[in-house]
Amino acid sequence: MRDRKGTISVFLSLISVLLISVLTTSIESSRIQGCRAKAAACLDMGLFSVMGEFERELLEHYDVFFLDGAAGSSTYSVDGINEALHEFMEYNVKPNKGMLLKRYDAFGLNLNDTKIDGVCFATDDNGQAFYQQAVGFVRENISTELISALMSRVSEGQQLKEAADAYKKKDENIAEELKQLEDQRKALEEQRRQEEKEAAERGELIVKEEQKASVPDSENPLKTIKKMKKKGILNLVTGDAGISEKTLPSGSPSKRRCQRGTLPVEKKYSGLTSDLLFQEYLFERFPLYTDEKREGVLDYGLEYILCGKNSDEKNLKSVVNRLLLLREGANFLYLSGDTKAKAAADALAVLLVGAIPVPGLTAVTAYALLLVWAYGESLLDVRELLAGGKVPVFKNASTWKLELESIPKIMQILENTSGTSEEGLSYAGYMQILFTLGTKSKYPMRALDLIEGYMRQRPATSAFRADHAICKVEAEADFTIPPLFLKVSSAFLKTGETVQSYHVSGSFAY
Repeated sequence: MRDRKGTISVFLSLISVLLISVLTTSIESSRIQGCRAKAAACLDMGLFSVMGEFERELLEHYDVFFLDGAAGSSTYSVDGINEALHEFMEYNVKPNKGMLLKRYDAFGLNLNDTKIDGVCFATDDNGQAFYQQAVGFVRENISTELISALMSRVSEGQQLKEAADAYKKKDENIAEELKQLEDQRKALEEQRRQEEKEAAERGELIVKEEQKASVPDSENPLKTIKKMKKKGILNLVTGDAGISEKTLPSGSPSKRRCQRGTLPVEKKYSGLTSDLLFQEYLFERFPLYTDEKREGVLDYGLEYILCGKNSDEKNLKSVVNRLLLLREGANFLYLSGDTKAKAAADALAVLLVGAIPVPGLTAVTAYALLLVWAYGESLLDVRELLAGGKVPVFKNASTWKLELESIPKIMQILENTSGTSEEGLSYAGYMQILFTLGTKSKYPMRALDLIEGYMRQRPATSAFRADHAICKVEAEADFTIPPLFLKVSSAFLKTGETVQSYHVSGSFAY
C-alpha cells in the first residue's frame, strides 16, 4: 500500500487540469462573444457620437439634421471624421482612458483601426437627401385637412393651366388673323382712295358711302393694351412698392459642381403627396414677396425656388408673368361664356372696323377685344394679389371688375387698387398653384442654395457648404481580442496564446 501513495492525487491533478481548461475555455469563449458585442456597440456609439455633432442652426431654423463634414472650415475631410470616430470609440473600448483611478477591465478589447466607408451629402441626387428629411418632418406634423387643401391646389392648377394654354394659343392665332385682315383692310382703303383720285381727275362725281362712327386711338382698347405690353409689366403691378435688389451669390450649390457622396440616397418618400408635403415645408420656411418679415440671402425666397433666377427682381418678374397668364386664361374663359360681354365686344368691333367690307374682320376684332379685356382684368388681379388682396380662381359677374369701355383708363384703375379684396385666394395661394405646375425636381437644390446663403451670413458658419452637409455615414473598425482566461490552460497545456482579430461595420443616418 505504501507504493501506491499519491496515486489519487496525480489522477485528480490531471483531471483538475482538464476541468480547469474546459472551464477557462468556456469562460474565454463567453468573454470573446462579449468582446464582439462590445465592439459592435462601440462602433454604433462612436457613429452616434460623431453624428451627434450636427449643425444646430440647421435644426433650429430648418428642422433638418446634417453634420458639417468640413467641421467649420471650407474643406471637406473624411480623415477628420475618421479621427473623431476613432477618438470617440477609444473611450468606450478602453473605459480607463483618461481616468486617474483605473478599474479592472475583463474584456481587454483593443481598437486597432477605423475607416469611413462612405457618406451621403444633402446635395446628393439633386438634393434628394435633403428632400427626404424635409418630407419626413412635415409628414409627422401635418393634418389630413391640410393635405386635402394642397390636393385642391393641384386640381385648380390643372384647370388654370388648361385655360391659360387655350388663351395663349387663341391669342397667337387671333393676332395672326387680325394682322392679315388688317392688311387686307388697308389694301382696300388704299384701292378706294386710288379709285376716288382717278375719278376726280376724270371729273366724275364721287358718291362716298356713309362712314360709321370711328373710335379714336385714345379710346381703343386694342391700342391701349398694345402700348401697355411694351411697358414693364412689373412696374404696372407693383406700383410704388419697392422691389428688392438682392442677388444670389455666385457659386451656389445648384450652380456649381458639388462634392458627391458614395452612398445611395434612401428614397423613402416619393410621388405627388410627398411633393406637396415638401412644398408645404418650403412655404413654412422661406419668404414671399408679400411677407413682412424677410431674412436670408434673398427676400423673395419662394419666388427663387420656383423660378431659379439670380435676383429678387428677376424672380418676381417671372412669377408675375406666370400669374398673369393663369389669370388671362381664367378671365377669358369667363368672358367667352358671358353673353353681355360678347355683345359689348361685338358692338365695339363694328365701330373699330368701320365701313370697309373685309369678311371676318369684325368677328376677329371682337375676339381680339375679349382677349385684351381678359388681359386688362388680369393686370388688376395681379396688382390686387401683390398688394395683399385676394382674387377668385374663377370669376362671375359679381367679382368681375373691369368694363370694356374702361380699358383706356386702366392706368388710373391700377393706381387705385387697394389690395383689400377678401374673396378668393391670396398671393400665397396662387404661389402654391404655381409650385404644383413648376419643375419640382429643381426645388430641393434651389432651397439648399438659400439655406447655404443663410448659413454663410452667420459668422460661426461663414464657410458652410451644403455639399459638405452629411446625413448618413458608414464605417468599419478592426479590433484585437487578447487572451485572458486561456492563459491558465495554456500554462498547463503549453498551447501558447492566440490573439483574435475581429472586424465590424455599421452605419448611422438621420
